[in-house]
Amino acid sequence: MKKITSLLSLVILIGCSTTQSNIKTDSVETFNLANYNEFNIKLNNSALSAEINPIVLERFKDNLKNAIEMRGLEFNKNSNIVFDINFTTKETVESDRMNYYYSRYYWDYYMLRDDVYNVTQNILRVNLRDIEKDKTLWTVVTVWRDGSNRSISYDDASNMLVDEIMISFL
Repeated sequence: MKKITSLLSLVILIGCSTTQSNIKTDSVETFNLANYNEFNIKLNNSALSAEINPIVLERFKDNLKNAIEMRGLEFNKNSNIVFDINFTTKETVESDRMNYYYSRYYWDYYMLRDDVYNVTQNILRVNLRDIEKDKTLWTVVTVWRDGSNRSISYDDASNMLVDEIMISFL
């Protein structure tokens, strides 16, 4: 029984450790969040298009604020470090991999298919800037498609993204 339990534990551990993260982070080598006592969060509302739901962004901002406060930093509107939240959408044109003889169109039993389609990608970038030095100290970016379960419009996905962001500070 111990061998089976050990084997299952090992399989679960390997499965969890190989899960791909949906975020990419980068930071200045000397940056450490523990060196700061307070922070501010700004939401870039100036470039938001009509298809972006501001309620979802504000909910993400609140989740991020609560997670940073749990790390011991205090929210202060006059802080020297600011988390800038930028959100945008991008349309891309993609095609199916099943192109018959490099033709855009092919015939099947049901209809004439067009294998070219548009995909909306949502891009969320959070930058941590030092106002006094006018430098970006840390950045994170994540991309997902419309309707994805990784969309921040879902509470679980938003909380998971905030958790991944907070793990990147360790």
